Amino acid sequence: HEVALKVQYKLPNNEANVFVKYLIATNGNLKLEYAFNPTKKELPNIPRLGMFITVPNSFTNVLWYGNGPDESYWDRKTGVKTGIYSGKVEAQFHRYLRPQETGNKTDVRWMQLTSEDLSLKVYSNKQLLNTSVWPFNMEELDFKSDDAKKSASGLVPVTKKHGADIKIGENIQWNIDYLQMGVGGDTSWGRLPHPEYMIKATKPYSYSFTIKPSVKK
Repeated sequence: HEVALKVQYKLPNNEANVFVKYLIATNGNLKLEYAFNPTKKELPNIPRLGMFITVPNSFTNVLWYGNGPDESYWDRKTGVKTGIYSGKVEAQFHRYLRPQETGNKTDVRWMQLTSEDLSLKVYSNKQLLNTSVWPFNMEELDFKSDDAKKSASGLVPVTKKHGADIKIGENIQWNIDYLQMGVGGDTSWGRLPHPEYMIKATKPYSYSFTIKPSVKK
């Protein structure tokens, strides 16, 4: 037996219809089915497509089956291998000089977070996932135009905030994405990724994953 709940998310300018179906089973498993359907013909590319959950920082360890052990992206996979990897959550990001996207794992079959008495396991139902865990909220990485100055190249703005300023928080943000755009930067940082590594917003997307909780004995 299971309980089903379907939610429609409203985007700021009604660019697309986003539906998520939640299926809660009696064993505690939560299955999510995500669907993105554009409603306009002219839309910019999407940086990332997916969802995230927030859990307490008592979940200190991470284990995953996918590319690793270091971060990887759609167009940055040559230095990683598929396998089972583990580590501390606080070690799953890099303090770049300029705060930015960090710690992503590609081609993930499943990922598990554990605390002293509980584990949460996410696994893909269809496509491989892009996942990451940050010991802080996304706001710590967000670019703020008010703090920016023009760089010498004119491609990547200089910001007042540095990687050393990122504050470890009381919560963990667990990104469970279908896809992220590539990193780009072939000739200089700020150069866009190749077209084949961009997420076009002119077509529908869907993916599904399940979150399985279990009590540690």
